Amino acid sequence: MRNKKIVSILLLICLVLPFTFLLASTGCAKRGTIEPDYSASVAEGILLAINKSDYDSVSKYFNAEFKDALKKMVDAKTGKAYTAEKDAFVNTISIPLIEKIGEYQEGTLKFDRTLEEKGYFNVFYKAKYSKELSGDVTVQFVFKDENAEMLIAGFWLNSKTLAK
Repeated sequence: MRNKKIVSILLLICLVLPFTFLLASTGCAKRGTIEPDYSASVAEGILLAINKSDYDSVSKYFNAEFKDALKKMVDAKTGKAYTAEKDAFVNTISIPLIEKIGEYQEGTLKFDRTLEEKGYFNVFYKAKYSKELSGDVTVQFVFKDENAEMLIAGFWLNSKTLAK
């Protein structure tokens, strides 16, 4: 009877230990509730630039990865990839967002949370848009440290209207 208990305990340890090690070694994401000092002004500037289709004023905040992604976007009218980042920004980001949810309402950006994962720093905000009647729009900015400068590697917007 005593040997069965010992074997059961050892078996349990042998099953739990590798599982625990696996969980600890997967590099779980770090969540945070403190707004990074580098994000708010960049986020506000990008949202206002989208309102004006003003790529030139914010392109300095985008890293090469983001700029390459812009050039890989396809023009719906021609079916061809964009050759200019500015055209992709205006035609695939600015115009569609303004048509669907309207313009970002300046000064409504409110910090929500952060998530750090695999070298990327996600900063989430809530914002108001002129045509979004079903509440806040969640805006996610993905920053990456590039030579001691936090640059945008991507951003997403999510709302009930955009989800349709």
